[in-house]
Amino acid sequence: MNAILVKLIKIPKKEVLLKRVSSLFIENKSFDKTRWISYRKYATCNMEAIRDPYRRHLFDDDTLYNVYKNESVNLSVGAPGPDLLQNCVELMRKATDHRLKAEKDEGKYYLFQYGITAGLWECREELSKFLSRRYGDPVKRENLILTCGASHGLTLLLNTVLSPNGVIFVEEVTYMIALDSFKQFPLMKIVIVPMKDDVVDLDAFEKIVAEEKCNLNGNFLTNEQKLFWAMFYTIPTFHNPTGTTLPPESCKRLVEIARINSLLVVCDDVYNLLHYGDGLPPRRLFFYDQPTDSEYKGGNIVSNGTFSKILSPALRFGWIECSPQLASIFRRNFMQWWCS
Repeated sequence: MNAILVKLIKIPKKEVLLKRVSSLFIENKSFDKTRWISYRKYATCNMEAIRDPYRRHLFDDDTLYNVYKNESVNLSVGAPGPDLLQNCVELMRKATDHRLKAEKDEGKYYLFQYGITAGLWECREELSKFLSRRYGDPVKRENLILTCGASHGLTLLLNTVLSPNGVIFVEEVTYMIALDSFKQFPLMKIVIVPMKDDVVDLDAFEKIVAEEKCNLNGNFLTNEQKLFWAMFYTIPTFHNPTGTTLPPESCKRLVEIARINSLLVVCDDVYNLLHYGDGLPPRRLFFYDQPTDSEYKGGNIVSNGTFSKILSPALRFGWIECSPQLASIFRRNFMQWWCS
């Protein structure tokens, strides 16, 4: 994928250095991180001689996140393009003017003070209305906890409600950055779950969960805050990278497995609203874990969302939708919240 990216970059004839790096990189069909770093060093040895500031800083970042110009197509970054981001300028200006005027008229200036742990109730109220419209299902303000994005939300969940020596179940094909988050918790065991037809194999998952629970033999550090001995990280809607969506019947069964085994299912719900057509998106997994269910166990599903994919990554604005029980735990642990 990165080879395709480099190939798409228009390199002037004078810039022989970059051209040579491009050809080397394209020849390396299987991406090798070590070799790429050596190419990067080779390319940056005389980058200051390149006049175009864009190309001069092209290799500043290993991941090439700085490639956003029109003549380049970065296939390795899941982010909005310039054609969408340009709309943010006017939107942000209007929103900022509106909020600052209200702050001045009220004479309170709470906007610039430390905020409450869950996030301003006005913001959560508007967010709940927005999500309710988009999902086609009710989203309650009291079930929302504001975050600095989905990655931040995932870290908060790992820090707050999962046993320090717990187990993290993850699909054999998954979002790479989530794996980086898991590595920050070395005492937690990461267990791979096989997939079938590009979705989680629930038969295999159920067996693996039972085996891991038996191996621990109750020796996990759960308490009134750290409620769960294990967590299953999944992308049930528009999975990255398979693009599949977990069928409704499979969603119901996954909720059942989570309830029976007292584990938390964390849904990376960042792509739900990126669907085609005028209809509603597929129902999120959170919908299938209702308090009105006779088998409800206090909430085993969490929806981890963000505006990074649908508005702007720079906002660092996301949310966790969870049960009242989990929301209460987050509110009580404000020091951990701000220090994460």
